[in-house]
Amino acid sequence: MPARAATPLDLRRVSALLAETLHDPAGIMASALPAPLAAGAVASWTRLLPGLIGVQGRLRVFLEESRGQLRSAALVYDGRRPEWVVLILAALSEAGGADSAFRLLSGISGAAARAGMQRIFAAVPDEALARETFFQAGFYSYTRETWFIATRTPAAHPSREVTAREAAGRDAHDLYRFYTMTTPHAVQRAEQLSFSDFDVSRRGGAYDPPHLIGGNPLAMRRESALIEGEESKLRAFALGFSGMERHPHVCKVRTSDGDVDLARDLLRATARRFPAGRPVTSPVRSYEEHVGRALLAEGFR
Repeated sequence: MPARAATPLDLRRVSALLAETLHDPAGIMASALPAPLAAGAVASWTRLLPGLIGVQGRLRVFLEESRGQLRSAALVYDGRRPEWVVLILAALSEAGGADSAFRLLSGISGAAARAGMQRIFAAVPDEALARETFFQAGFYSYTRETWFIATRTPAAHPSREVTAREAAGRDAHDLYRFYTMTTPHAVQRAEQLSFSDFDVSRRGGAYDPPHLIGGNPLAMRRESALIEGEESKLRAFALGFSGMERHPHVCKVRTSDGDVDLARDLLRATARRFPAGRPVTSPVRSYEEHVGRALLAEGFR
């Protein structure tokens, strides 16, 4: 049977497969969060239900089954841009699970095309089977990302006076210029962002995963969007999203000149705004090594 959109009758089976996969990460073929934190990428049944009964929302649910047995399922985020983001794709870890995931991805691609989507994004673990499954389904890799985590909210004050301010809608052009200046062309071609996506007053698409931030957008709330530098010549930005439900806090920092000290100060300024009680995470791409050094210096691992 080909992959299909899930229905309310599938709720129990989909929830059971996702719960099983969280205890056996070998079945995670894609996740918006790293495997140890993948629970934050799984929606609760109250969020799943509207998508299953056809209510237009941000979450879509797909599955693939064989002879009545559910073999793989995926939660897909339908955001504000013509693209879908796979929040989690789980498959049975037994033989045939990867084949089911491939058929599921093919079904999702077809549904996306029918819905007018131009791109599908997914964060795939660094495992040969998961990578090969996505490559066979027509996906390609455009960047690598490493997640850092601190088990508690950093409490240190910035080492110097931070002159960063909250970004506003009028800063969209400057933020877009900063993005193009600090992002490899291959990544820009894959993400297809424009200046309107950087308008914080309208929650532009750049502030949805997987672009400037990572994680599950349905379980995060933006706390801050700081920019450092003069108009038309930004030096850095820092985003902070507080986690809800089982999702960790997420922060993202980037500087234009590899300034590790500035990155550390912005990390501190951002993290201090998070409510206490849950871990703080930060995704770092392969071209942001200086941010990785700043995170390690701040106690992230």
